[in-house]
Amino acid sequence: MNPWRRWRVPVLFALVILLPVLLAALTLKQGWYEAGTRSKGVWMNQEIYLLPPLPSHQSKWRLVYLAARECEGLCRQVPELMARIQTALGRNLDKLELVQLPPRSGTDGEVRVGDMLLVDSQGLAILRYEVPASTAQWPLFGKSVLSDLQQLLKYQRGVQ
Repeated sequence: MNPWRRWRVPVLFALVILLPVLLAALTLKQGWYEAGTRSKGVWMNQEIYLLPPLPSHQSKWRLVYLAARECEGLCRQVPELMARIQTALGRNLDKLELVQLPPRSGTDGEVRVGDMLLVDSQGLAILRYEVPASTAQWPLFGKSVLSDLQQLLKYQRGVQ
């Protein structure tokens, strides 16, 4: 009798169990896994209240664009992009309010002119997006914002 035949099943069984664990450990050690990559925007590190809170019976998200004081070129087209994002929400389009604000001071550089922000009903900025300089990248950018909005709306529906 071949000694390999005797140990074949236990060795294969051990490989089937240990190989995924070893691959997972290798993935974490090598830094191939990026934690928290589900959201497309950048989570805010500090609490920045951009808008006044809404009444308690209104639970709307607000998409805020920080426009430059002298708005030229692409800056003038961003409200149209925001409207397209809102329209893409479909039946949830009434749960998003579009706001355009002048730049603010005192945000420690985390929020810049030309950024788009998702703000909750309490006025707290949650996610930040850098608006691409090229309109060719806007469809992908819009999908990113829309994806995050849909996730937040889905979560909000479960909480209420």
